[in-house]
Amino acid sequence: MKPWKAAPGRKGIMSTAAQAFGDGAPRWYLKVGDQNHGPYGRDEIARYLGEGRISPHSLLAREGSDDWRIARDDPDLAPLFGRRVGSAAPPPQTAPSERDAALTIPALPDTLWAHIAYGLYASLLLGVSAPLVVIAVILAHVNRDGARGTWLESHYLWQIRTFWIALPVTLVGSFTTIFLIGWVFLGAAWLWVVYRAIKGWLLLYREEPIRDPKAFL
Repeated sequence: MKPWKAAPGRKGIMSTAAQAFGDGAPRWYLKVGDQNHGPYGRDEIARYLGEGRISPHSLLAREGSDDWRIARDDPDLAPLFGRRVGSAAPPPQTAPSERDAALTIPALPDTLWAHIAYGLYASLLLGVSAPLVVIAVILAHVNRDGARGTWLESHYLWQIRTFWIALPVTLVGSFTTIFLIGWVFLGAAWLWVVYRAIKGWLLLYREEPIRDPKAFL
């Protein structure tokens, strides 16, 4: 995966102090929304991973660089995320420090509601009635704010756009079923929603974001 690029942002809290005691080891800034936090050493990254504050898809940039990339693509951090996948126990957590008191990194949001929403969309495969799809888009709207700034937000946006794009096509098809074109509209909308539900659900299962949630396919 190609590195993520972003313009340099405001340095995180306590960054000056962190640099003052630098020992030559690499440090990283963490981007959450439009704010940067850090820099943090590798041990701190491991601890935040165990606390659920950092995921393999969190955006990090090395100190002194504006080359932003997802955490698991950094060669120095990749083994750390590999151990997280293969081990039942998370990295050991230490007592909160004074530096942590100023940290505002939110915990990773729960993916349960996103899974439920995809399941409701995919229920169209079983011929279930459309009201379940309405429930799915309501869940996406309600939970999107809590996921802002995380990779999960892209899934809720994908689900929301799926509904609002398919809705007018479905309405046109419903009102023109006396003609052949109406059934074409309905079939196309059905296939499109099911395709997007399956694609998004597979990515969610792998804890990967939707690269372009505004894309048509």
